[in-house]
Formats: sequence, C-alpha cells, structure tokens
Amino acid sequence: MDLYERELREKWNSINYYSGGAVRLSVMHPLEWHVRYATPEQKSVVIVSERPAINLASSKSIEASCNQRKDGKYAISFTLMEKQQEDVFITMASDIIEFSHTDASDAALLKVIKRYGAWLKLLDHKHKAILGSNSQKGLIGELTFLKERMELGMKPSSAIAGWGGPDGLDQDFEYDDGWHEIKATGVSSASVSISSVEQLDRRDEGELIVYRIDKCAPTQKGATTLYMLIHYIIGIIQQAAETPDDFILKLASAGYIDSIDYDKQFYSVGAKQAYIVNDSFPRLRRSNVPNELINAEYQLSLPGLAPWAR
Repeated sequence: MDLYERELREKWNSINYYSGGAVRLSVMHPLEWHVRYATPEQKSVVIVSERPAINLASSKSIEASCNQRKDGKYAISFTLMEKQQEDVFITMASDIIEFSHTDASDAALLKVIKRYGAWLKLLDHKHKAILGSNSQKGLIGELTFLKERMELGMKPSSAIAGWGGPDGLDQDFEYDDGWHEIKATGVSSASVSISSVEQLDRRDEGELIVYRIDKCAPTQKGATTLYMLIHYIIGIIQQAAETPDDFILKLASAGYIDSIDYDKQFYSVGAKQAYIVNDSFPRLRRSNVPNELINAEYQLSLPGLAPWAR
C-alpha cells in the first residue's frame, strides 16, 4: 500500500465522528492536509491554504468546496459522496498529495487543482480502475509514437503539447509537419478500425500510422508493459531537464493513473506502417455523409492501403 494511502487510512481510523474535529496528516508538503468526517459515512480531505481555489467542480462522487476561515486562510475540501467509491477516493487523495509536492505553496495549490481536474474527468468518464487490454494497446501505440518523436530530437514539452488524443481532439497528434492518427492492431490483423468520421476527415494532408501490438510473454525480446513505457518516457523528459507534470496530466485524461498493476501484462510492439492520408485516400468524409448519420465506425483493409504506404 502507498505510504500516503496508509497515512490517510490510519488518520481517518483515529477519528471518532461524534467527537468532531479533523486530524492533520504527517506529510512533508507546503500545504496543510487534514482528514475529517463530513458525516459518519462521508470521508473528507481538507487542505488549508493562504490562497483560494477558484472554480472547483464537483461530481456525483465528490463534492468540492472552498471556504474562507476566520483566520483568513482557506479550507479547500473534497468530500466523498458515494461510499462504494472509498478506495478510489483514497487513491485519488494519495495521488494528489504526491503529484502536488513542491517547494512553493502557490505552485502546489495549482498542481492540486490540475490533478483533481484530471481525476474528476477520469471518474466522470466512468473508467475502470485499470484500463482493459485493448485500451492499453491503443495507449501503447500513441506513447510509442510520442517516444519516437522525442528520440528523433523533438523537445519533450513540444512533443507532449502536440498530443491531442487525451484532450478529445479528433486526431491523436498534430505538429508543424502535419497531423498523425495512431492505430494499434494485432500482428495477424488485415484491417484497422476508424472510430469516427472526423478521425481522418481533414482537408490538409496527414498520415495514418498503424502499429502491430500483441500480448506476449515477459521473456519475449522487446517485451514491454504500459508501466515500463510510461516510466521510460518520464526518464526522457527528466533527462531533458523538463517536468513530467503535463505528461502525467494527459495520461490521466487518457484514463491512466500510475499503478504497478500496469506492469503485469507484457506486450510486443512489432511492425509499424505509415500511410499518406491525401485527397485520394479511401475514407468517409463529413461532406458526403448524410446529415442524419451522426457518427460511424468503419474498417479499412490494410492490404488495400498499399498504394498510400510511405
């Protein structure tokens, strides 16, 4: 169990709701962290800050608020509304404490707000605690492309800024050299899925990149896990004397919260093929799809795309 999670659980267990009060966490952090019970069934994390947290959003699972105290400081609270989400709530609180650890309280508060926002998006999208195999393979494909850009000399912050998939953009990546849509499929697959009309519907030229990714044994040459790949990229970012914060936030938006569970399933990343998406490329276009057809998923034949291969 994570040290922060253990601290949170121990402090909550030490409180008698009917006696009232809150208990401060024994964590080295520029902000004061406390736990309390809002009701006998509702755990609450409270941060004491010199500055307020503006525009804190709440969800069905978590109620967030910021109130000024009599001493002029601000109490920023996150209260669990659904007891069945308790383990996720504790994991979230632990993760936010670790993510926001910095030397300056103002910077720490900004990190708290950003990380909480990522968690809220994760919870609202109802992601499971651990991404399924297909989602992991899709993320591995995008991260492999991101890693390649960095290894070719692109500044990590620039490479990450161009990663638009987690932000809900139609194409996964967009840089000065154009846009790039990334797909992962099995070694023996003869097709690739396009999940919306908009994914390939651009007037400017771009490219579709397909990675062959399959589950494999840990002993297979080149085998990796999602966890290993992410931490390798974090190492590249740190070697460039940059912070991985934006990368971690984008991962959260993609449904990934760091967990050793992602280090259990190994994958092999095999062949890579890029296809030029130009005016002649076979695809659905919004301009030739009936207005009544709101969305469409379709399959492209990989052998049939040979004329567009780079």
